[in-house]
This record gives sequence, structure tokens and C-alpha cells, in this order.
Amino acid sequence: MSAYVLDSTGAEKEKELSASSGWPQVHKLKDDCSCSIGLLDRSNEREVAVIHSVLQHEIEVGTYPQSPPMDQSAFLAYYCSHTVLVARDSVTNKVLGSVYIKPNFPGRCSHICNGGFLVALDSRGNGVGRALATSFEVAARTLGYKAIFFNLVFADNPASFALWNSLGYKQVGRVPSAKRLESGEYVDAYMMHKLL
Repeated sequence: MSAYVLDSTGAEKEKELSASSGWPQVHKLKDDCSCSIGLLDRSNEREVAVIHSVLQHEIEVGTYPQSPPMDQSAFLAYYCSHTVLVARDSVTNKVLGSVYIKPNFPGRCSHICNGGFLVALDSRGNGVGRALATSFEVAARTLGYKAIFFNLVFADNPASFALWNSLGYKQVGRVPSAKRLESGEYVDAYMMHKLL
């Protein structure tokens, strides 16, 4: 969650994205199935509930900084305030993962975006995260962002760190002891950046 109050301009920005060609995007996954990545339909209660459930799990296991888990209204305000992309199985339409795209900073720095990635537990290890990351970058460019900045890539999430490194993101900082574990120990976080 940002320390800044950000304008919720998701609806206007999403019009730009939905009007552009190439959406939804289709990606081939490691199991030779494919996923389609497009905008979240906020009126689709089933999809919203699935994404909320995945976020709740991630908060509980500690991959997101929030604590305690969020109720529905807090989830909508945090995760769905701006553009949200959803990865769906191309055959079954099952939600495989999602990512929000919103400004990381206000005003003169609002050209730098941030994203919050979620992949359903039973869809991990199949390339869904990489597919979402690829579509996230395309969408961010289409929406007019000039750079991407991730505030907290936790050191105890090596898969995330490896993904961003493989896609050309640069580590621009480190936050020592950023996350408190249930055990009382602390884990560092890395700040990652990429120009679009």
C-alpha cells in the first residue's frame, strides 16, 4: 500500500487500454495450454472473489506486506482502485492470476507505475507470472507510464527476484529488515526499476 493518496483514475485509463489493439493478449504456458490476459470486469463477482482469495492467502503467508488480511471493501480499494489485468485459462476461463497497475507516486512522479502480482496456487510454475509480467509491461506503456518501480521484492521470494532480473529490471536499492516474519526474524527487500 502506498503512503501517498493517489487519484483513482483507473476507469479513464482502462478506456485507453481496451481501445488499443492486441487485447486480450494470449500467451502459451509451459504445459502447452494457453492463457488470455485482459481487463478485470469488476462486475464479475466470481473473478473478484477469486482474486481476493488469492491475495488473502498471500497476506497470510507473508509475501505481501499487509497484516491482517483485508475485508472486501479494503481489497477493492487497494487492489482494484486502478487497472487490473486477469490471466484466464483460454479454454475454461478459470482465473490463473492477476496484476494491478497504478501510479507508484503522485503528481509529477505519477509516470512511474507499480504492480501487484498474484498467481493462483494451482497455477504456479507454469509461466503464468511471466505471462502476466509481459502483458503488464505492454499495458503500462499503453497507459502512458514511462517506468516501473517495485518497492518491496522480498529476499525470501527468490522466484520473484529471478523473474524481474530475467526481464531486465535493475536493483536500485535495498531495505534492510523490511519484513517481519512470524518467527520474529526480519527479511530484507529490494527495490526494482525498469524504464519502459
